[in-house]
Amino acid sequence: MSDIVHTQREKYKAWVTENLGEKTGLWYTPYLERLGHLLEKFGLASGYKENFFNYQSFSEFKYIYQQMTEQRDQDIEKLIAGSTPRYPERFGATRNQFRKRYAKDEYEQGIRSKPDNIGGIPDWGVLLRSYLIFLYYDENPNLTYPKKEKKIVNQEGQVDTSINYWVISPGENSRLWSLFHKENMIAIGWDYLGDLGNYDTKESIEQRITEQRADEIRPVNDTKAVWDFYREIQVGDVIYVKEGMQKILARGVVTGDYYFEVKGKEYIHRRKVDWLQVGGWNVSQVFPQKTLTCLNPYPNFIKEIDQTMNEDYIDPKKSEVNEFRDWLSNQATLTGDSLNDRTVKQKVSALKDIENHFDTLIFGETDIEQLKLLKDTVLSDESYKKYKGVSGSSIDYYIRYIESKPIVQINEPFTKSDFLSNVFIEEKELDRLNSLLNNKKNLILKGAPGVGKSFIAKRLAYVMMKERDETRIHMLQFHQNYSYEDFIEGFRPKDKGDGFELRQGPFVKFARKAERDPNRNYFFIIDEINRGNMSKIFGELMLLIESDKRGEKINLLYSNEYFFVPPNLYIIGMMNTADRSLALLDYALRRRFSFFEIQPAFENETFKSYVKESENPEALNRTIDEIKHLNHEIVKDLGTGFQIGHSYFVSDAYKTDTVKHLAEVIEYEIIPQLFEYWFDDEEKASAWAERLKGCYDETK
Repeated sequence: MSDIVHTQREKYKAWVTENLGEKTGLWYTPYLERLGHLLEKFGLASGYKENFFNYQSFSEFKYIYQQMTEQRDQDIEKLIAGSTPRYPERFGATRNQFRKRYAKDEYEQGIRSKPDNIGGIPDWGVLLRSYLIFLYYDENPNLTYPKKEKKIVNQEGQVDTSINYWVISPGENSRLWSLFHKENMIAIGWDYLGDLGNYDTKESIEQRITEQRADEIRPVNDTKAVWDFYREIQVGDVIYVKEGMQKILARGVVTGDYYFEVKGKEYIHRRKVDWLQVGGWNVSQVFPQKTLTCLNPYPNFIKEIDQTMNEDYIDPKKSEVNEFRDWLSNQATLTGDSLNDRTVKQKVSALKDIENHFDTLIFGETDIEQLKLLKDTVLSDESYKKYKGVSGSSIDYYIRYIESKPIVQINEPFTKSDFLSNVFIEEKELDRLNSLLNNKKNLILKGAPGVGKSFIAKRLAYVMMKERDETRIHMLQFHQNYSYEDFIEGFRPKDKGDGFELRQGPFVKFARKAERDPNRNYFFIIDEINRGNMSKIFGELMLLIESDKRGEKINLLYSNEYFFVPPNLYIIGMMNTADRSLALLDYALRRRFSFFEIQPAFENETFKSYVKESENPEALNRTIDEIKHLNHEIVKDLGTGFQIGHSYFVSDAYKTDTVKHLAEVIEYEIIPQLFEYWFDDEEKASAWAERLKGCYDETK
C-alpha cells in the first residue's frame, strides 16, 4: 500500500470514528480496503479499483458511487446533508447479497461456524455511503457533518442506524410463514382497503379503516401498521419474522417496494424480501403485540437478536453498559444540548471505576435505594479521588436510567369481552370511552360515590393495552396540599436530613418511562383529581398535556431540563361529584380533558347476573329496588352526581351472607351519606334510613 493510500485510509478511519461512531472506523476500513476485489469475487460488480482508498477525490468517487447505486445528484445532496435517501430497487436487491456471500466465503474458509452467520458484516451500500461522505467533508474542512452532534457512542457490533429494523407477525399463530418463506415476501391483512397506491395520505387510510369498524375507536395502531408497511419500510431495511412473543423465525432484507397482489386470496398487501437467515431462535426480551413494529428505538434489542441468531455469546454486563451508554448519549444538559461523547465516556468510566474500587454492583442493579446508599458512601469516602467530581452525578444518571426503563414481560391478555364481563357498563359506553381517550388523551370519569370510577379506569387501561400490565399504569391521589414539587419536580430534604436535593416527581418519571417505550401505551391515573389545585400542580405542563402538543419540549422549572409529554401517555382522572368540599376545575384544565359521567348500573345485564349469584338474591334485589327509588329522589333534590352507586352491592361477602353484609353497608356507609346529603332535612334522611333497613330486616 502506497503512502498516499495509507494516509487516506487513516484519515478516513479517524473521520468516521469521530462522526459516525466510536468503533465504526475500525469496522468499515478493512472492507473498503478490499471492496473492489470482494465485489468482483462475489459477482456483484466489476471494473473497480481493488482498494477503494485509491479513489482520492470526491468528484472521482461520486461518479463511481452513482454508477454503482444509480442515485441522482439530489440524492447525493441529501446524503451529504445527513439524511439517507432510498436506493433504487435494483441496487437494493443486490447490496445485501454482499453480506450473504461474504459469510458463505468465510464459512468455506473455516472462519465462520455457519454459512448464514452474517454477524458483523456491513452491507455494500453502507460502506459506499460512508466513504463518499468522508471525501466531501475532507475536502471541505470548514463544514461540519450534520449528524455529528446526534450520533450515538457506539460499541462493537453496533447497529447500522442508516436503515430501519422491523419485526412482523406472519398471521395468527404464524400460519402464513411458509408462504412468506416460499414466495420471498412479507404481507399484511386489511385486504378490504384495496390497492394502497390509491391512498395519498395516512388520514385517508384511517378514514377507510374507521368506516369498516363497528366501534367508535380511532384505529391508530391499525393505521400506523398499514402506513408503515406501505410508505415507511424502505428497500434495504431489515425484517425479522416473529412467532409468539419471544421467538424469531427469520431475518431478511426488503428488496422491493409495496405491491398489491391481485391474485392473492388473503394478505394481499406485499413486499419482496431476500431471506438471509431462517430457523428458530428464542430471545430474552418480549416483542410488542403488534402486526408490525419498528425496532429502531431499541438498538440493544436489535443487537441481542442478531447475536442470538449468529450464536454469539451475549455478555449481560456488557449489554447493560451499552444500553446505558446509548441512553446517556440522548440525555440533555441544563442548556438543552445532548451530552457529548467525552462526557458520556467519562460517566460510564466513573461507574466502572466505582464498581472496581468499592467492589460493588452498579450495572445491572435495579434497587434504587441501594444505589442511593452507594452514592452517599462514594461521596463520603475521603480516600476515593479518581472520579470524585463526577461520581455523584454519574450514579444519579444511572438511577434515572433505571427508573425510566420499561419492563417488557408476558402478561395475561385482556379483551373487550373481559372488560364487559368485569365492568357494569354497556358496550357502546366502552366504545365511547375508548374513542374519547384515544382522541383527547386526557379523560375524567366523574360520578357519584360507588359507581366504580377507579375500577373502570384501570380496566379501561387494560383493554387499551390488550393485557393486564401493571408496569404501564401509575395511580396516585390528589389532595388539597399536593403541589408542583410533589408531582413534577422540586427540592426535597435528603433522607438523612443533610440539606436538600432536586427530585423528579412521579409524573416526570412515568412520562420518561413511556418515552423510552413508544410502541406501547402508558396510563397515569389520578384519583380525586379535583381535590388539588390543578393549575398549581401541573404548572407549565398544562400546555404539554394537550393532545396536539404532545412531543413539544419545554424547560422544567427547577432543573431547566427539556421535557415533553409523549403521545403514548394517557391521563385518566376521577371526580367524586357528591363531595361538596371539592373545587371545580378551572377552564384551562377543563378544556384539556374529555368528561364522561358514570351512572349507577343497576339495569346492566351483567350486574343483574352478578346479583343472581349472591347467597340471597331476593334480599339484595329488594334493597336495589329501594335504592332506585332513593336515587330518583336524590336526583330531584341534588342532581345526578349524588346518586348511590352499584359498587356498594358488589363484594364477595354477598356470596356467603347477603343480609349481614347488606346491613353493614347500609347502616355504616349509605345512611351516613344520606344524612350528609340532607343535612338540613334530617327527617327525610331518617325516613329513607328506615326504608332501607326494612329491605333486609323484616322487623322494620
